[in-house]
Amino acid sequence: MTIVQTITAETVVAINKLICTDGDNRYQCHGIGKVESALHSAFFPGGYPFQHGGIGHIAGALCFYLTQAHAFYDGNKRTALIASLTFLDLNGWDLKYPMNVDGKTAIADVIERCADGKVTKDEMITWFDRHKFKTAH
Repeated sequence: MTIVQTITAETVVAINKLICTDGDNRYQCHGIGKVESALHSAFFPGGYPFQHGGIGHIAGALCFYLTQAHAFYDGNKRTALIASLTFLDLNGWDLKYPMNVDGKTAIADVIERCADGKVTKDEMITWFDRHKFKTAH
């Protein structure tokens, strides 16, 4: 059986709080239930092999659901990215992607388009899976 390390809602909230504090922005969580719902959707049914399949798929779903949850006053996209990267790192993976797509990184581009409703969950999952690589942990 494969053991997959997951992250908690409290970790996601802490990530957002750090993002807001570091940027001198207002921190406010609109309800931890929104974060918990996003995590549940990404990790359902709660054990390996998970609904979305492999690590890249889960990370993509996690990023999608957290971006769409709008759980925070500020920093939703950055929180979704860092939470997804944290999840990948916990499991020995990382992302490699182009650094310049229309003046921004490819990951910033795909997350912005996701937040704008121009990237579906399946497209986000595919993007993460295509760009993941195993680290030397």
